[in-house]
Amino acid sequence: MKTNGSPSTSGPGCAVSSVVEHYLDTVPSGKRNAPDFDAFSRGFPLQSNKLPNKLPNTPRFRRVDRGIQRHVRTGELWFVGRRGGRVIWQRLQTQDLSAARVTVAMIEAQPNGNVEISLVVDGEKHPIADNVAGIPDKPLPRVRRVLVAEDGPAVQPSVASTPVIHGRAKNQTVPSLDELLNRWRRGKAGLKPGTERKLDNHLKMLRRYVDTKNVVTDYKAQDIREFIAKAREDKDGKGRRRLKGQTINESILRPLSDAFDLALEEGFVSRNPMASVKKEKTEPINRTQLKWEDAERILEDVKGRAHESYLELKFMLFMGVGQAEAKDCTGGAVDWAGKTIRFIRQKTGKPYEVPLYPWAEKFIRTEMEPRLKLGKQVFDWRNP
Repeated sequence: MKTNGSPSTSGPGCAVSSVVEHYLDTVPSGKRNAPDFDAFSRGFPLQSNKLPNKLPNTPRFRRVDRGIQRHVRTGELWFVGRRGGRVIWQRLQTQDLSAARVTVAMIEAQPNGNVEISLVVDGEKHPIADNVAGIPDKPLPRVRRVLVAEDGPAVQPSVASTPVIHGRAKNQTVPSLDELLNRWRRGKAGLKPGTERKLDNHLKMLRRYVDTKNVVTDYKAQDIREFIAKAREDKDGKGRRRLKGQTINESILRPLSDAFDLALEEGFVSRNPMASVKKEKTEPINRTQLKWEDAERILEDVKGRAHESYLELKFMLFMGVGQAEAKDCTGGAVDWAGKTIRFIRQKTGKPYEVPLYPWAEKFIRTEMEPRLKLGKQVFDWRNP
């Protein structure tokens, strides 16, 4: 392996020298998912940051390159390789993937012969003693190109103190959380009409409790917890919670998690803050199944107080349909010859037919037939 310094830009007439390191009889590393290594140069000894028998949980890491894993919470990169049949994890102390690749390339070097180090000044080669002072005995946190002027001090390029997030363009503006939610919603276009309406309702409810105007990098896990607490404390006039745990998880936490995943994918954030936010506890839905006699008793009670609600409830009971399908039912849907009545499933938009049983046919002929006008809704709908 041979590395030459690039021309110096420190000034005209300034001679440039570079350090060349050449490995004799080098054998390339094997092609494996976890690189296998046996030897290291003196300048880069391998020291595991974790015990071999206590590997981290795999959901905490995500593979981003060969032999490189990224910690999901901190965004820090780790090198993963095999040594003597054991898997070694080594912290690379950087979030920049390009710097991590250079460091891993040095770690994976396998010199199996003598090492010759020489100094090249204006094309002339000068050998360097093996015990040169100043060579570090540990891996460097970052890899930098050093240009050494013949009559001047070393010139090093400046390194930004702010970590570079992989995948983000240099001049790309950081979007707000609201913009990412809108982009996530546009990615769901073309789904079934009922699903799209449900997603719109989720976002409307989310914006009621979550301040989405700030840029996405400003949000921390504790901010999300405070928004959820605001939704949890919201109560109606009777002191009951407006949102149950299932609704908070589905309408607030899930869209937020998807929006931050989009920000992570495009390199605006190094981790998803939703990973540290626990979901709300859910309660099982208790649906009471009435007996037929109980249903008839309720119908008689409603009939004396609200005749329209009585017709709606009895129609839903005899047809076995929900409120959305009953509300959308129009005249002309009844096929007297085929003994069926046609409905449209509101969630999917697909038509289906229900058999017209004798008790249902009697009810429609005696109490509903005057309402069956072609193309018009059967009910003057009132929520029963």
